[in-house]
Amino acid sequence: MKAFLQRHRLVLFFLFAFLLSWYPWIIALTRGRTSGPNPLGPLVAGIIVTAIVSGRSGLREFFSRLVRWRVSVKWYAIVLGMPVLICLVAVVITLCFVHDSHVSALSIEKLRDVPERFLFILLFIGLGEEPGWRGFALPQLQTKHSPPIASGILAPIWALWHLPLIGNEFPLPIVAPFVLSVFGGTFMLTWIFNGTRGSVLLPMLFHATINTVGAGLIFPLFPSGVLVLLWWIYGVAWLCIGLGVLLFSAKKQRRQAIAGRAEQKTTKRTKDP
Repeated sequence: MKAFLQRHRLVLFFLFAFLLSWYPWIIALTRGRTSGPNPLGPLVAGIIVTAIVSGRSGLREFFSRLVRWRVSVKWYAIVLGMPVLICLVAVVITLCFVHDSHVSALSIEKLRDVPERFLFILLFIGLGEEPGWRGFALPQLQTKHSPPIASGILAPIWALWHLPLIGNEFPLPIVAPFVLSVFGGTFMLTWIFNGTRGSVLLPMLFHATINTVGAGLIFPLFPSGVLVLLWWIYGVAWLCIGLGVLLFSAKKQRRQAIAGRAEQKTTKRTKDP
């Protein structure tokens, strides 16, 4: 049984992640109401499956990713700055097509709430999702697939996980651009995860920054009609930038690997009599 579970650990994780996340939504539907997913589901699923298939050593590695903070300063600049930059670019492009009188002003009260909102999202949504999607699923996928392919497999699964929010937090007109942003965010998060030597803390910070800046500050300023346009620009921007950085880094890694093999062959020739 353990060998079977080890071979199918990824399928088992996805089953647990959806079950442990969707149960509030399913219960609400049976009562004629609606509810969002439990963000802690992927985290708990990752812990359960890791404990089953890898034991204590696997759990130590799993939890060590959550506190892996010693990475280059540039990665902190990326995870905290890139979401802000993309959001601002989307806003500027949107304002080129609409009159700024349709946009509300950003209040001081909302700015004061940013630290508290960020901390809540980090410890509830970021901690709940990223250890599962990036800390467990992504490394498993990358054992058999390249980073772009692994991300292409994970992205639709992560998008589907948000189904309980469709029609509730995400009105139908913005579902398609939201899915584009999920794909772009998945590509970007794979790049961050690999670039930080498997840190899950950095993806958690990245996730918290995205939600804090977008849903918490910027999107509420726009009326529904303009918001749809903003979402399309925002989603396309995420998709293009995320796919671009991931493909560029994958190409760079292939060049480095080829150069390394060539250097090893040259060294071996020089040592041979």
